[in-house]
Amino acid sequence: MNMKNINQTIAFNHSIQPPLSNAANFKRFKGYYCVISCVKKIDKFDLSYWVIELSDSSATIKVFCFNNPLNIHHIKPFGLIHIEATVKEANGQHYINSAIVYPVDSAQQLAHFTLSLLPQAYCHKPELLRRFSTLVKQIHSRVLTRFLAHVLADNVVSYRYLQCPASLRHHHHYSGGLLEHSIEVAEQLINQHSVNEKKFTQKERDIAIVAALLHDIGKTRTLTCDGKRTALGMMVDHDELTLEVCASALVTLDKTDASSAMLLRHIWACATPNARYGYQAITPIATALHRADHQSANNPFNLNNKIA
Repeated sequence: MNMKNINQTIAFNHSIQPPLSNAANFKRFKGYYCVISCVKKIDKFDLSYWVIELSDSSATIKVFCFNNPLNIHHIKPFGLIHIEATVKEANGQHYINSAIVYPVDSAQQLAHFTLSLLPQAYCHKPELLRRFSTLVKQIHSRVLTRFLAHVLADNVVSYRYLQCPASLRHHHHYSGGLLEHSIEVAEQLINQHSVNEKKFTQKERDIAIVAALLHDIGKTRTLTCDGKRTALGMMVDHDELTLEVCASALVTLDKTDASSAMLLRHIWACATPNARYGYQAITPIATALHRADHQSANNPFNLNNKIA
């Protein structure tokens, strides 16, 4: 294969599902991305066109659609769409034009959703998604990475995971606090068990990261994004809902890695230290996660810090 063909192959491969931060570097690209908004506009010739705002973990961009596809009305915010786009130029300005665009249904979304598609547009601190990505890259098990994506492929769960506070008046009590607290617990857990006699095995490390990132996922059912308690949250504690939020993904994980599914259930459901009821923690991961959770929640900076 000559150099010209090699370069063409590389360009073609990179134009399939590129990060949106790099999309404008290619003449053509296609992929699945999260919709932030889809707005109809009228130009000076009284012709209608659509401006679609897309986001992934790397960037948020605008795509123009001039051919009014029939399914454009089915595109909804925070849904996933497939687009095929071309980078064009007009009056010295580059813009992205999409000739093919269609929404995907829930089954397709589960199949095509990856963790890199978590939308930066809904994250108050974009650097948190970079820290989240760094943690995910440390997971060697593709099965556990897919499990994590399965849980967050749900539009409502992922939106609230990015937007909700971690508490109403205690720690990380600001929009986006749930994500920041979850990342903080995972980072502390891994950092404290990376050396000497406390070092996790690779499998333990994988499970620890996933368990920490999702340990408070039940709060996506008990708290609202604007810092209030939901009707369900008035009656049920968030810890009781973690397994419910993860139920579908756990059933799938049972078929491919039953031991990990069992450990995750134990870690999330076992009693905290000094609790009078519940199964006691019998794995080092569960005990360590409770400790890291306590440290993050009681850090004075996290008790008082708010985002404007």
